[in-house]
Parts: sequence; C-alpha cells; structure tokens
Amino acid sequence: MTSMFHSIVETDLSDITVPPVRYVGRCPQTQCERALRPTATVLAHAEALKDYLSTRRETDTGFGTRSLYEEANGKMFGVMLCRDAQGKLGTLRAFSGEWEGRWQPPGWVPSSGNLCEYSSEREETEAQVALLTRRIEELKALPSTKPIRRKIEQIKIERGTLSRALTDRIHDAYRFENFLGEIMPLKEVDTGGQRPPTGMGDCCAPKLLQYAARHRLEPLGMIEFWWGASSQVFPRVEGTYYGSCQHKCYPILGFMLRGVQAAEVSS
Repeated sequence: MTSMFHSIVETDLSDITVPPVRYVGRCPQTQCERALRPTATVLAHAEALKDYLSTRRETDTGFGTRSLYEEANGKMFGVMLCRDAQGKLGTLRAFSGEWEGRWQPPGWVPSSGNLCEYSSEREETEAQVALLTRRIEELKALPSTKPIRRKIEQIKIERGTLSRALTDRIHDAYRFENFLGEIMPLKEVDTGGQRPPTGMGDCCAPKLLQYAARHRLEPLGMIEFWWGASSQVFPRVEGTYYGSCQHKCYPILGFMLRGVQAAEVSS
C-alpha cells in the first residue's frame, strides 16, 4: 500500500477556493443520497498533480501524457484525501479506465474489478474476435452471393456470442465493497437497463473509494479533473474540475459511501 498512499506535503491553503463539485449516489438500502466533496487540502494536491502531468507530455521514460492529446483520448484524474489506521494523512491517485494499455502504473490505485479473474480469458477471446472480424472483411471482399451473406451473418453471430460471454465474465469480477463491509456485485446494481454500462466502476471516484475501503483508509474528501483532448460524447476542458457522472457513478456511489463519516447524507 505504501506506493499508493502519498504523504501529505504542507502547503499554503489560504488562497484556495474549493469548487462546488461533489461525488454522489443514491444508497440502495436507505434511498438517501450520499456525497463526498473536495477540501482545500485535496484541491492543493490535485493542482500539484496537474503540474506533474504537464511535465510528462514529451517524456520518453515512464508513463507520459502524449497519447491523451489524441482525438477524444483524454481522461479524468482523481485525488482522494484519506487517513490511515494510525491517523496519518495521505492522498490516493486514480485515472479513469486504462492508461496506455495498463490498469495500474506505479503509484496509482488499481481497477475496482478483480482483473485476474478474467485477464487470460480476455486475451484469448479478443484474439478470437479479431480473427472473426478479419474473416468477415475477407468475405465482404468477395462477390456478394446468398451463401457468402449467410456465412457473414453466421460469423457475426459467433463473434457476438463470444463478446457477450466475455462481458458477462468481466461483470462477474466487479464486486463493490463499502466501509461497512457490505458487498454489492455489479450485476445487482440498478442501472435502469438490462446490462451495466461499459466501464462502470472504473471512473476515478469508485476506484478511489474501493481501494480505500479494501485498505482501511478513511476518505476525507476527493476531486476529479479532466486532462487531455476532450471527449466527443461529453465535452471536457483540460484542467477543469468535474463532479461524478450520473450514468456510471450515481448508481454505485451511494452504496460505496456507506460508512464514510465525511459523506453528506440527504433525502
């Protein structure tokens, strides 16, 4: 845990204005909203993280931010202020989804999911899907006949079956834990649809809360900001602070914040 838990550096907080953002969800047990807001301390460390990221764009060593400036390839970064069992203050850092094909560079919290449960299956299935996709393209290049069209549809069905099976396996590996020791599988989250949205649980807020819960760290505040090129679906401005999303985070944060003393509770 040592490499994840960054020690607090004393800094002047007198000129810091905390933005009115929050990380919120509805608790499935009580139907109350629970929310965690940023503090001046966590904001100061988020600003320090921005300064660090700004130096990594042209680096050839370690993880760089150059890829984040490719079209629609930016991502959210998050910082959480927390206290360990000995009363020591520190911060945790997270980024949404994967970064340069990896889930956990040194110093960053991991995915909320238990990736080892499906990693080998994912590699195998993705290779099979890629092979089927190439086969479809080869068939499309041939003269269009009824047997060819039928074969293409059969391969598409096979590809879809493989993809859905992998998605179900991935969803099984996400079991959210909160600060009361309760567990809620992703498949039991009320998302308003038949299947959870892609990437649910791997935004910054749930990753930070999940790591804190599993390592007995008390959350005191957190904040997220965007870095890199804007998303096409949800336009973002680099360096701007944003609250948690309604689509992926709201259905789970209320549960994950159960037992957090610093969380606000409202009906």
